[in-house]
This record gives sequence, C-alpha cells and structure tokens, in this order.
Amino acid sequence: MPPQRDEHKRQERKRAVLYLRVSTKGQVETDYDPEGISLPAQRAACTKRALELGADVVDEYVEPGRSATTVAGRPKFRELMARIKAERDIDYVIVYNRARLHRNSIDAAITKRDLRAAGAVLISVMDYTEDTAVGDLVATVLDAVNEYQSRASGADISYKMAQKVIRGGSVGRAPIGYLNVRKKIDGREVRTVVIDPERGPLVRMAFELYATGTYGFHDLIDALTSAGLRTRPTKNHPAGKPISIARLGAMLRNRYYLGYVTHK
Repeated sequence: MPPQRDEHKRQERKRAVLYLRVSTKGQVETDYDPEGISLPAQRAACTKRALELGADVVDEYVEPGRSATTVAGRPKFRELMARIKAERDIDYVIVYNRARLHRNSIDAAITKRDLRAAGAVLISVMDYTEDTAVGDLVATVLDAVNEYQSRASGADISYKMAQKVIRGGSVGRAPIGYLNVRKKIDGREVRTVVIDPERGPLVRMAFELYATGTYGFHDLIDALTSAGLRTRPTKNHPAGKPISIARLGAMLRNRYYLGYVTHK
C-alpha cells in the first residue's frame, strides 16, 4: 500500500476510551491481581468490542469502589466527560454495561446529550446500544430499570438494617475497641460485634483516665499512644497509626460505648 494511503487509513481509524467501574472497594480486593477480578474482566470485554468496531483504545478511566447512584461522587467519570467536551477527539465511550455508567435516568439522559454534542457514541458490551430511534428507546428503558433496581435494592437494605437494630444488632463498621466478626450459631452465619482484645482495654482506659478530670486531650493521647493504642491497620498504614485529637473527641462522645446503636 502506498505511504499516503496508509496514512489516510490511520487517520480514518476510530478512537475509543474505556470506562471501568466497580461499586465497592471489596471488589478490587478479591484476587492476586491488585485490581481484583471484575476490572480486568471488564477491560477485556470492552477492548474486544473496540476491536470489533475497528477502533483504537486511546485511554481508559478506572473508578474502583465508587457508588453508582449519581455521577457526583465519581471523579474519573467527570474527568472523562470534561476531556470529551474539551478535546472532541473520541468516537466511542465503551462500558461493560449501562449500569456501570449510570443508575440514575436523569444523569443518563444528560450524558447521552453531552456525548452526542461532542460527536461520541456510548457503547455497552452487554446491552443493545444501536445509535437509532429504537436504540434510544431501549437505552431509556434500560436506564429506568437500572434506576428502579438501585432504589429498590437500597430501600430493601435500609429496611433490613433497621430491623437488625430494632432486634438489638449493630450495623456498619464497629468503632475502635470493637471488631466486626462472623459467628456460626446453630449452623447459621451471624454478623455481629465483639470487643477487640487488643484495643478494647485501651479504649476503656481512655474513658477511665478522661473521667478523672486530670487529663487533657494531648496528655490523654500521649498516655494512650505509650500504652500501644493505634488505629486499625489499613493499606496505607499496615501497623495502624496513633489516634488523632479529632478521633479521640469523637470516641469519647460516641454513645455506642454506652450500648446505644443509632440508625437514622
């Protein structure tokens, strides 16, 4: 092929970006791969679709552990849209399915309008996404169904959490001094809270020292740090870190330590 025709062919190649997202951080901590299982699987499927469309993948935007309810809490999605509006150099935005992009029909409609204005088309690997009147109808129905499922699931989870609290259970991450555990009771797995054998006695010590009236927050933190109180290990702080003044104040005001579980 003559060089000028080859150059012309390269210029005609479509350009695509991938948007990959999982809704919880736990989904990126389930495999030897640091990204977990879901993100690489989405990438493979989206890359294959780009090849089928004859498009080059020029970039990808990865959102690990972000809520699907609205786009407000997803910085990578906002970065993607800002790039497309400013550069207008993208033909396809490829996602694994529409629910990875939106579970809010209003956000979905705004995104479709903005993509079209920039000359880009949304492609969903798992959904019907033809850029026609029928495709628009199907997409609108899918977005409405995704929003309904998200809201219905949220309402169901909220109701069950409230019922657990009413029966004396505890929901959410236990505060420092306690541990979330899973126990087998009569063959059933029960998620409950127990006293942390390492930090529990030190938290009790914090309350007892503060109750004497002779310890200010700085003195109390010094005493607790010397005694070995540290926060739970995290990815960035595997050994934990000394408790901060703000966290100490929140702990001493937390009525959970009196046995009160607050929900809504």
